[in-house]
Amino acid sequence: MKNIKPFIFLLLFFVIGINFQTLAYFQTKESIAFVDLFAEDTPLQIDLHADYVSLFDDVSDKRTYHDAKFSVRNSSCAFDEMPIKLRTRGHFRLRKQTCNFPPLKFQFENDDAKGTVFQGQKKLKYVSHCQNFKAHYEQHTLEEYLIYKMYNVFTDYSYQVRLANVNFIDINGKDTIQRYGFFIEDKSHMAERLGRQALKFRNIKQYQVLRSNMLILSLFQCMIGNCDWDISRLHNVDLMSVSEYSLPVAVPYDFDWSAIISYDYFVPDPQIDLEAKYKRRYKSFRWTKEEFETAFATFHEHRNDLANLISDFTILDKENRLKLLSYISEFYDLIASKADVKEFILRKAKKIPSDY
Repeated sequence: MKNIKPFIFLLLFFVIGINFQTLAYFQTKESIAFVDLFAEDTPLQIDLHADYVSLFDDVSDKRTYHDAKFSVRNSSCAFDEMPIKLRTRGHFRLRKQTCNFPPLKFQFENDDAKGTVFQGQKKLKYVSHCQNFKAHYEQHTLEEYLIYKMYNVFTDYSYQVRLANVNFIDINGKDTIQRYGFFIEDKSHMAERLGRQALKFRNIKQYQVLRSNMLILSLFQCMIGNCDWDISRLHNVDLMSVSEYSLPVAVPYDFDWSAIISYDYFVPDPQIDLEAKYKRRYKSFRWTKEEFETAFATFHEHRNDLANLISDFTILDKENRLKLLSYISEFYDLIASKADVKEFILRKAKKIPSDY
């Protein structure tokens, strides 16, 4: 009997251990279920049924969600007519003189989404093609999608995106259109993935953000020619932190005003440099020589990754791919030249306050 007790104890420990492991697995599986949507790059093939006339007319500050249904036709994750809710979103692109097809926000019910690629999602931003009757706008949307993917190459402190080819079907029998767009990872999910929390503090200075993060972000924005961002105003940037005592990291979004894209709907914002229309400018501080050298080395390390990412994205027209490659190549020529770095980056960079 004495010899059996240790065996029973070990058996119980083993069984309990398995249960704990199983429970932990399912808890983890449940908590990261939303990541599945962004685990693949294959474009989702979607049919989206809605009353688009009513939806697009609802652009006031008090706009509400509208009933809709959609299905996914990809063989690996197909499902039929999930009920969802849609509303228009955005500010600049919400204006009808800017976009006749505005950006959207999807709202899901967990029970409806369970077992689908959207399991775990609650609300998702969707970037649309903006204009129905201008083919190059859809190409620009694909370019913005690629910018998100390019930034993913440099850092995990970035939003994940998933491309979708959506068949917009009006339930009132209006014209049906099919265009590319993309979903953007939810901010709370991104924070959870990074093990951080979203901050809403304004007036944070760039030199109060994690240095390595700030260098990559500002140089990337310079590479794509985007001046439409600001840390202190939280303009097209989210801040994340582990605690109130840790240095925050910045995560950029909304790259549509980048020179590498060159939308024709740009309108200067009084809070943005009025000379910043589609120009490559360095909008950060004069960090140390060693910090710049480390950051430049990181960019050179990923040059081929960027080139392959763009070249392999054949959904984008060849002419547009060559445009992106050429614009990025100019940036690499810049950071490879000590004279150009001094002239276009260091000379124009802001000075860090002496107490930092």
